[in-house]
Amino acid sequence: MNSVVIAKFGGSTIGIDGISIPVIIQRINSICKNTKVVAVFSAPLTVVEGRRTSLTDVALELGNRSKEGKISDLIILRKTYEKILELVSSEFQDKCRMIIDDDLDKVRIELEKAMEKKEFSDEIRSKTLAYSGEILMSYVMDYILKSQGIKSEAVKLENWPIITDSNIESTNFVASESNKRVEHLEKLLEQNQVITIGGFIGRTKDGIITT
Repeated sequence: MNSVVIAKFGGSTIGIDGISIPVIIQRINSICKNTKVVAVFSAPLTVVEGRRTSLTDVALELGNRSKEGKISDLIILRKTYEKILELVSSEFQDKCRMIIDDDLDKVRIELEKAMEKKEFSDEIRSKTLAYSGEILMSYVMDYILKSQGIKSEAVKLENWPIITDSNIESTNFVASESNKRVEHLEKLLEQNQVITIGGFIGRTKDGIITT
């Protein structure tokens, strides 16, 4: 395999509603001329009541409201991704919108569980953060890169290579188990210039999503 560069793009780098994504594209284009790239993405930023806010913090607030029995509106999350979707070419927009709709629907389901159980913790919390932030952003960025003619593929959760212990909300990386799952990642790297993956998220051996 060719050499590999891992490039991490945090929320501040992505910017408010993805405003700095064109700069990220330039950076990835520059790197992948000479090497393969694993692009790791955090949740983007947005503006709430005039303040820069990570979608992670928005999701946490929605979860806390849900456990108190308050109905959660996903409009802030949706608004941010609708804005970022503008960077996806018409060829991929419908597919990308379906993924956004599907993942935000998963967020809604987890928030309903939080309301029913009157708690926002463990896998409910991890899934909410994953599907509203890092995982969804990595999927959307895959389509943005494809729109720029970059041969790209996102790492899907069902093939997640980052295996952790079962301490769901403050988990530890398990290298021995992760090494068993690396083959799919290697194949993606062989077949593409860039692969996108969400940061901050892991899975247990049994498939439970962790943070």
